[in-house]
Amino acid sequence: MANQLPQAREPRTPEAVATRNRILQAARELFAERGFDGTSIRMVASRAGVSDPAVHYYFPGKYDLFRALMVQPEYRVPPVARTLDEAVDVLEAMFDWWAENAALVRAMLQQQLRGEPAAVSYLRDGEARYRGEVEHILRTASYGGDIPAAADRLFHTLSGMIWDAVMTYGNTAGDVLRQPVFRERVRFFIRCALGMEAACGT
Repeated sequence: MANQLPQAREPRTPEAVATRNRILQAARELFAERGFDGTSIRMVASRAGVSDPAVHYYFPGKYDLFRALMVQPEYRVPPVARTLDEAVDVLEAMFDWWAENAALVRAMLQQQLRGEPAAVSYLRDGEARYRGEVEHILRTASYGGDIPAAADRLFHTLSGMIWDAVMTYGNTAGDVLRQPVFRERVRFFIRCALGMEAACGT
């Protein structure tokens, strides 16, 4: 009989859910701080306050941990906007998810730059989903411009801002992204991408 690869297990109790979440949080932090290769299961277990076997119980290997972190955003924003000003608010709120998960962005970016297939696939899938959601928001807001082109500008502008922050500020990027002056800049560039700022020369 062929050997079966260990399977990741889903938690069945509130305590198990909490343990799994602690493990994922520890992995997210360590991958961001030390990179994928510089992080071991033992490090994750130590930071999460559990044993090595506890990590392996939920995640048989390090790649299983990494893949579990690659969840698409739950933006927690309205799916429609009645005006362009509302669209700016929704698009800023979508940016918030990435700002709140800067450690995840840094870990993913490191692997994407190395060409890790799962990380590259996550980036492509995430880009396609983001563009689709942005296009829907702009349609409901009766945006009068080229909607696919605007979604393209928004993706490249805002993802570039986040990538620059995580590469420049490392583990403190989340704090930088939450600063009022940075948030004002985000809103300005959203408005620029939508042709709402004369100073942008659109």
